[in-house]
Amino acid sequence: MKRSALCTLILCSCLVPIGRTQTVTGTGTPGTIPVFTGSSSIANSKISQLGKSVAIGATNERPGTMFEVITDSTTIAQPGQGPAAIFGQATGNVDLTVGVAGFATAESGNVFGVAGVTFSPAGQGVTGNNTSPVGGGGGGIFGVTSASSGFSFGSWGAAIGTSGAVIGVLGTTTSPQGDGGRFVGVRGDDGTIIRGDVGPPGAGTEFTVFRVDGDGTVFANGGFRPHGADFAEAMLVSGDRARYAPGDLLVIDVSGRRRLTLSQTSYSSLVAGIYSTKPGVVASQHGVGDPVSASEVPLAIVGIVPCKVTAENGPIASGDLLVTSSTPGHAMKGTDRGRMLGAVVGKALEPMQKETGVIQVLVTLQ
Repeated sequence: MKRSALCTLILCSCLVPIGRTQTVTGTGTPGTIPVFTGSSSIANSKISQLGKSVAIGATNERPGTMFEVITDSTTIAQPGQGPAAIFGQATGNVDLTVGVAGFATAESGNVFGVAGVTFSPAGQGVTGNNTSPVGGGGGGIFGVTSASSGFSFGSWGAAIGTSGAVIGVLGTTTSPQGDGGRFVGVRGDDGTIIRGDVGPPGAGTEFTVFRVDGDGTVFANGGFRPHGADFAEAMLVSGDRARYAPGDLLVIDVSGRRRLTLSQTSYSSLVAGIYSTKPGVVASQHGVGDPVSASEVPLAIVGIVPCKVTAENGPIASGDLLVTSSTPGHAMKGTDRGRMLGAVVGKALEPMQKETGVIQVLVTLQ
């Protein structure tokens, strides 16, 4: 309920000479901190005393909240940002200068230094943005813990919905040199770079099902199920790599070292494997950061893989043992048992009646 307010204000000497008074008039609402609307008039401001809390723009007290700010403004707080209920800016160039700082000094309980909540399906509870175009280790959001025991974390993302495509933590990048996510651990087999558990976090009942140690070794209870169906080894090929294509039957190049070439003769005991079309696993002698040679191809040595075949030794039936042929890079069915020892590349998994084609082969070198 509004009431007329009449008060006498003794102004400072810079405005009113000493000994003189000026009458201030206006209207206001109890509990509202007034604002000067003129040199001698007051009215309601957006700041109010609600019980034990001070509020700006709020009309109802929230128990336990000492200071509350609410805005429905459409005014842009800063270029590139939307309206802000609270805007903090730190202009100093001193380390650890912050625009807004929140501290929860309680030594127990589930307390938060800063908590952000959104009700919009397209909103974020907390967002951070580093707009500096110069690199050097800056980030949008940084979380750190100093605890040396117990269950502690630098940053935690939780998706508590029991249905829907919810994600606890999401990382993306638009740079070809960037990483959508990166994890750093302690080097050595005692360290851990990344760990995957099942069970409630922090409850002491978690069960590790996936781990990468500090040497990059992967441990997984569930195994590895890639889309490809063969195990391949990265191998060099002789001559122009453009001469080779997936499905080619390859043999050891005796003129080189750890090098392959296209098969050229029948029943060759130098047979090594098949140029993999889509390997499930590719082993190599290269480290993660080592450059990969442009002269290497994935050689399927175990598994199921497409292979170029020819009917020069007769039509191929499922289950036939396959050997090299006189057609470069092609396999044929083997019929000369005296020449097949060490020359078999695998077994046909489907028939082939025409002169040449590609069929699925179970690679079983023998």
